[in-house]
Amino acid sequence: MANVNIIQIENLSKAFGDLVILDNISLDVKAGENLVVFGRSGTGKSVLLKCIIGLLKPDNGNIYIKEQNIIDLNLKELNKIRKHTSFLFQGAALYDSMTVRENLAFHLTRNVEINADEVEKKILDTLDLVSLKEAVDKMPSELSGGMKKRIGLARSIITDPEVIFYDEPTTGLDPISSKEISELIRDLQKELNMTSIIVTHDLICANIISDRAIFLRDGKIAYKGTLDELKTSKDKFLIDFFSKDLIN
Repeated sequence: MANVNIIQIENLSKAFGDLVILDNISLDVKAGENLVVFGRSGTGKSVLLKCIIGLLKPDNGNIYIKEQNIIDLNLKELNKIRKHTSFLFQGAALYDSMTVRENLAFHLTRNVEINADEVEKKILDTLDLVSLKEAVDKMPSELSGGMKKRIGLARSIITDPEVIFYDEPTTGLDPISSKEISELIRDLQKELNMTSIIVTHDLICANIISDRAIFLRDGKIAYKGTLDELKTSKDKFLIDFFSKDLIN
């Protein structure tokens, strides 16, 4: 794994009124790394992601993506940075009135300069990566929950991002589908050499995909290390968290 920081966060803080969500957080993510972000509900996991991709402006701190500080960029400049990144939402966030082909084409052509013949090939090649080429003409209403997640993942990777952000990628899935999606995320990350930040409550998912993990608590990074280091910690809070026995 290259020892290069793709994402670097320095002294990041964010509050809503008197409620402090992120309190002076610093971290880095290296090229090709999968960083999992743990934390109980309301501890700022999704807020952290939204700050990193520029959907929320932090109160203090700096956020570097590929050595570019995004904090003071205007929208045009920020969109240039976003062309190197992608985001997979909790829901698949597909347009219900569009087929799978149209959903992928819409996202692709908005973000990449590409001709019509290349669009079709890219759509089919990307669907092949998630093993759903046969669903290209289906409507979202015809897809199962697991299939929608796969199509959402296909849409996220179709622009060949260097960095991808996942917000609870296995939410709402049964354990078998959750395992399949997690393995797919891991395999695609390795095959496409992407850098990823994954917010999740799913310990099975984290066990499959994480290279490193952090735990947000009271607005700070309370714990960090490999998942095995967190799982075997003698800290009572972590012992209680991992005692759900969802990871072997």
